[in-house]
Amino acid sequence: MGYSHYISELTKFIETVAIVGGYPFLFLTVLLEGVPLLGTLVPGHVSIIVAGFLIRVGVFNIWITCILAVAAAVLGDYIGFVLGKKYGLSLIDRLRPYFFVTSEHIAKVQRLIDKHTGKSMILGRLSPITRALMPFMVGASHTDDKRFWIFNLIGGSIWAIGSIILGYAFGAGFQAASGFTGKLILVVIGASLLIAWGYRFVNVRFHVFKKYELFVLIMNILSLWGLAQTIQSTLLERSPLWFFDHSVNVFMAEKITPLIANIAAWISDGGALFMFVAGVIGLVFFLRKKMWRSVSVFLVSICSTAIMMDFLKEFFMRARPENALQILTDPSFPSGHAAIAAAFFLAMMYLLVPKIHSWVKRELLIVIGVIIIIAIGLSRVVLNVHWSSDVIAGWSLGVFCTTATILLVRYIGGIIHRQIIE
Repeated sequence: MGYSHYISELTKFIETVAIVGGYPFLFLTVLLEGVPLLGTLVPGHVSIIVAGFLIRVGVFNIWITCILAVAAAVLGDYIGFVLGKKYGLSLIDRLRPYFFVTSEHIAKVQRLIDKHTGKSMILGRLSPITRALMPFMVGASHTDDKRFWIFNLIGGSIWAIGSIILGYAFGAGFQAASGFTGKLILVVIGASLLIAWGYRFVNVRFHVFKKYELFVLIMNILSLWGLAQTIQSTLLERSPLWFFDHSVNVFMAEKITPLIANIAAWISDGGALFMFVAGVIGLVFFLRKKMWRSVSVFLVSICSTAIMMDFLKEFFMRARPENALQILTDPSFPSGHAAIAAAFFLAMMYLLVPKIHSWVKRELLIVIGVIIIIAIGLSRVVLNVHWSSDVIAGWSLGVFCTTATILLVRYIGGIIHRQIIE
């Protein structure tokens, strides 16, 4: 059975997940985006654009998607309208500190309504903040129900269909390029664009990310691309990376002396032991100091990396090199040592570097961390228990899971912090 079979199976798996959970997720996020205040936290607009993309690549049905998107947009706005009519501005005043809605946001919506209710309902959809407030404010202004429904249907349909068309256009570019680039890579390109868009979407609304976390975002996208490229190139026989794997394997078998092999084994086993001991000590320290954000980053990074690593191993079931210097029975792809080392030391660097005032010590810590990550990964190649691509994939996986965790924890922590302050 060719390795291309696994790529096909992975693509089918992703499509199945998208279909089973995609339609309900689309309807729910678009519906909630019309609910006052709560809608500021829900990426309904992004969901519709992604749905348009999935229509073009053949995952979603165009009629089901359009009907769900329009129905959810119209129904969500009606819920907001009814709440506004029943409770008025007093509800907004009580709850807005928890959803980061300022007086300026409310004033902006009110100015739009004062000029023209119909236009305000349509134009209000163009901004994430006004989109979640507009129906409620229109209801609070005691607008006639029939008048509301006319502009609700018009605005909801234009917004939903227009967003689907935008995603569909992006999907057309995707399929045009699929003849030149692997589909898995193009999926990752699409995912990378959505990750970058989501980062900006969140930061524009809540301003929770620090400047240096833009570098974390870049690492996240690059590592995702690296992982996908490794999967595609490695599992297709006779690819450049396939030849590289076998060339390195033969070189190690011929040139590595017993002394170097012993050193590699010491680095491999010692690195794993060091990570375990240092991890326990670090976790106890964070818990005693009640540094919950640090605990979250550390635990989620390691656990998510381990879970994804096991999934990929079982999914691809790649055999280890036959000339390995250690007997191991579990699948080879990706390297668990490389993945956990990347996650562990990257998380530790992220948590510890900002607390060090001396730039020399900061740079030294970063250099040492990177060297250890590389050394542990290379030790697996020297011992021929992994192909080189296994290690590259492991590094990419560890970096991706850790950077994704950092951004997620920063987002959640930033929201909680702002709620406490306000």
